[in-house]
Amino acid sequence: MDQSAFYGVVAATNFTLLGLWWVAIKDREDLGGPTGAGRNMAYLVSLQFVIPAAVSLLAQVAPEIPAVWRIGFTAAGLLGAIGIALLARQFALRTDATVLPWVFGLLGVPLYLGVVVVAVWPGFAKAFDLALTPIELEALLLSLIVVLGVQEAWFVSMTPRRQVTAPPPPPGPNW
Repeated sequence: MDQSAFYGVVAATNFTLLGLWWVAIKDREDLGGPTGAGRNMAYLVSLQFVIPAAVSLLAQVAPEIPAVWRIGFTAAGLLGAIGIALLARQFALRTDATVLPWVFGLLGVPLYLGVVVVAVWPGFAKAFDLALTPIELEALLLSLIVVLGVQEAWFVSMTPRRQVTAPPPPPGPNW
């Protein structure tokens, strides 16, 4: 596998997806408007494109020095796991979806933590008799993360928001 070409494509693709996401939410009052919760969810989706893009650039900086990509992938994996867990929570709170938040969390968090494990323990692939180098295994995990990120963007932008009803007025004198 030509690692430089792969990571170059992943970086370019994810920066393009990030730009498309920004365009998609520009006119969405519930995602980019004045409320912090909507902007927060939009930002958490954008992380799903920024993290793979940034770590792909980092993987190309000094491929002959494994510590460079290992540190970057460790930080990205931890940040991604936190980000996707927060996204799943926000999605559950702001929509009536019941299954998708669990899917995001149960698929995304382990994928990102897998990135951390491979970066911290480069012998992981060899220990499980996988015919991949550590950076190739990271590429496989990153590919799955990109696919999941696109799905998250779709469902966050297409799932109707939970309708918030106004609380009943406080009891007062009954005139």
